[in-house]
Amino acid sequence: MKYTPCLITLGLLAAATSMPAWAADAEAPKPKPVDTIAQTPLSAAWAARIWLQDRGVTPSARIVVATGVNSDGYKGTGWSTAEHVDIGAMIDTGKAFGVDGTMRVVLSDRFGNAVNDRSTGSYVQNQAFYGQGQNLRFNELSYERWLLDKRLSLKGGFYSMGNDFGGLPYTCNFNNNGQCGHPLGPIYSSGWLDNPTGQWGLRVKWADPSGWYAQTGIYDVVPMRKQAGSGFRVSDRGKTGLFLPVEVGYSHGNTGAHYGGTYKVGYYLDTSNADDIGNPAAPRASHRSGSYIQLAQRVLKPEGDTVRGVSVFGVATRADARTGLMRYSWEAGLSWRGVVASREDDVLSLAWTRLDISDRLAQYQRITGKDVQSNEQFVELNYGVQVTPWLILRPAVQYVARPGAYDSRPDSWVFTLQAQATL
Repeated sequence: MKYTPCLITLGLLAAATSMPAWAADAEAPKPKPVDTIAQTPLSAAWAARIWLQDRGVTPSARIVVATGVNSDGYKGTGWSTAEHVDIGAMIDTGKAFGVDGTMRVVLSDRFGNAVNDRSTGSYVQNQAFYGQGQNLRFNELSYERWLLDKRLSLKGGFYSMGNDFGGLPYTCNFNNNGQCGHPLGPIYSSGWLDNPTGQWGLRVKWADPSGWYAQTGIYDVVPMRKQAGSGFRVSDRGKTGLFLPVEVGYSHGNTGAHYGGTYKVGYYLDTSNADDIGNPAAPRASHRSGSYIQLAQRVLKPEGDTVRGVSVFGVATRADARTGLMRYSWEAGLSWRGVVASREDDVLSLAWTRLDISDRLAQYQRITGKDVQSNEQFVELNYGVQVTPWLILRPAVQYVARPGAYDSRPDSWVFTLQAQATL
């Protein structure tokens, strides 16, 4: 098979991610996007669904089941299965209420257990759809409106700020949360929140037709919302500060005719007070901050106009030196969509993650005689099979070195299988 060499251009990653159910369109066929594999809901042709869509309401529902088993673990070995369910709707408020805009309403539930929590103790979750309370949760109620010929977007409500910041097109092309979702550095080192935990906030975005965009926002920080039993906590009780992200990016080339890519940089400031990670007895720091850089680039394809091909990606984050648990984090990988020509929606993916624990924390652990942390590294190889337009199966083999960044914990092979059904 002959591959055309990459031109040095920017665009969207040719990886297979599962779009939310509301993004699928059961009407006339459209050109396939390169960076995502649009899931067609099982209910796409149901009369009730079509009736609702005609009136501006597009229902969404998804079930994710991820099971895994580990070869070694400081707490033992065995099978663990995590489940995630979300249900909601995207509402065209112009059709439904006569006011232009988009409203999203989502409820989520999580249950089961995970390999990292039960056996290995790694920071990277082998099953990405685990954690944040493991309970029924009010995920999102947001409203977005585009103005000025769809250049200016205003969005507000209760939702995870990670829905809009720090993502790449390959998101959730993997079973683990080191590559599925957002960089782990900000999540472990600040008040950054990822789906499904919501927060009150407002985002402003400017998008230029050339592909450039810039966005910023302001969100409340309430750590208690992630805890079990807090799935419907919408008050600001327990608020520690405000989260202020800024992101600038550029994307170009979103069809099979292009070598597409996405490039972005971001900075965040969390005004919450935080302990000095190298000296808990010291006065608390007045804030937490950090930055990140992300890129994704299609590099190879078998012919001129095709969704098939190879894309590479990379992520680096930097956390606050005084307060950040993970001073640096790194990701690199690739996705090969359509390895077999007759199955262009199947994807072979490989990725590596490294989490560097703060040197200040390591020095404090050394001085106090505690087990010293260094870095955790994680690798996953998987093959995503688009079984039906609404069902993906993704078997994967993972390897975690120094789980929890401790040399004393055994490295482990983990074998996982994830199933995602869009209903």
